[in-house]
Amino acid sequence: MFTIAESPHAAAQDGKQSSLPEARNQALPIAEGRDAVNFYRSQAEMSGEDPLRLSNKIVQYPVDPVDRPDPLIEIGDPFVGNGPIRPGFKTFTGQMLQPSFLLFGTFRTAFQSFEENGRNNLEWANRLDLNGNLNLSGTERLVFSMRPLDRETGDYTGYNFEPSDDDGWREELNGRLTKLYFEGDLGEIFPGLDPTDSHTYDIGFSIGRQPIKLQDGMLMNDIIDMIGVTRNSLVFDGIANLRLTGVYGWNRLNRGSSELGDNHYHSANLFGLLSEADTALNNTLTLDFIYVADDQDENAWYMGIASTQRFGWLNSTLRVNASIPEHSSSKNVGSGALLLSQLSSTLPGSDDVVYFNTFWDVNRFTSIAQSPDVGSAVANVGILYGPVGMGRYGIPLGQQIDDTVGTALGYQLFIGGIDNQLIFEVGARTSTQEQEEGAVGLGARYQRAIGRHHVLRLDGFVAGQERENVSYGLRTEWMVKF
Repeated sequence: MFTIAESPHAAAQDGKQSSLPEARNQALPIAEGRDAVNFYRSQAEMSGEDPLRLSNKIVQYPVDPVDRPDPLIEIGDPFVGNGPIRPGFKTFTGQMLQPSFLLFGTFRTAFQSFEENGRNNLEWANRLDLNGNLNLSGTERLVFSMRPLDRETGDYTGYNFEPSDDDGWREELNGRLTKLYFEGDLGEIFPGLDPTDSHTYDIGFSIGRQPIKLQDGMLMNDIIDMIGVTRNSLVFDGIANLRLTGVYGWNRLNRGSSELGDNHYHSANLFGLLSEADTALNNTLTLDFIYVADDQDENAWYMGIASTQRFGWLNSTLRVNASIPEHSSSKNVGSGALLLSQLSSTLPGSDDVVYFNTFWDVNRFTSIAQSPDVGSAVANVGILYGPVGMGRYGIPLGQQIDDTVGTALGYQLFIGGIDNQLIFEVGARTSTQEQEEGAVGLGARYQRAIGRHHVLRLDGFVAGQERENVSYGLRTEWMVKF
């Protein structure tokens, strides 16, 4: 919100609201943190008011309003809006609720042509992501999402032009909820437990069908039924902030690194301890431990550790992930380690970025669980390794990564600002086991924002693999955000 208002209900009754120029002319000092509390309390004491009561006078926030796209549906106080805050109501626990609802999303439509295994494919694919956000307070909300035009397996609503033996209209209309979860903070739901806010009751939690992405998607990238409990803002010597999260998942795990059409969701017990810390070494460390007990597949331990830091002009992230079956390996549970190095730098005098990413899979690392439409564990290495997220468009260097070394070198060019950008990338991968599985590819992506709601995107690639024909792909996508 962009209004500093005390007792907004009373302010609304007064019908008075200062304009931005008037607020600027007053030249009021802007206090922060504890100084802000002391500042406003001292003003109240001077006027003879209760020092703990918020003022009835509306003061315009001294910045320009944020210009944002209008959502499809908005009920209640406007998101990132301004003006008086509507009065809420108090629950039996003492918490104040001010409900509001947003329905927003993204519509994507694309013509995609790609060659795969000597066959040309041409399709018109569509995807619609609808997201509902019922905010009950600043910390509690209920979230749901839908994909009514397609599925994560690559099935879509649209038209297939080639191959000719499979041409025709395709329909994947559905009303499935892909996400449905609630999240909140125990200390805010039960404020009476800590009236002075001096204890450690600020414990966040979430429960339901929700996304979980570990180690930037390398260790896990799926939507599962789970509960998570988080304790944040822990401080120790040498650690400015430590966050600890315990998770338990029980359903809808898609074990291993999946491909489009490879859907084997089932129930399994997942136990995890996740941590992230900002240290005195000016880096951010993440350490994740997961154990999966599965009646339909192998039990396994998983571990991921990463460090993100900046050395002068060089940004870097280093990751080590491991999968360890409790007994023997299976198709979806392998034994191995996956190492990743990500280096990038902004060129002097511009916003352009150069990046160089490398991975090494030792033996056969497998992720805990991957949704079929997010690609492999190395989808974040570059545009040649990542999926487009709709239809059956291929991944240029997206083959299995067992005993493989791969790299991507790219240049991101900003043309007249961030609304217009172009990426060029060259990538290569090869087997470490004397197998003829080497591949090399060239890729490009152009994106341009048009207005506040529309994005034009063009993708193309050429890739060649040993003992295989050269493959290619071209696509044009129009995206609408609302």
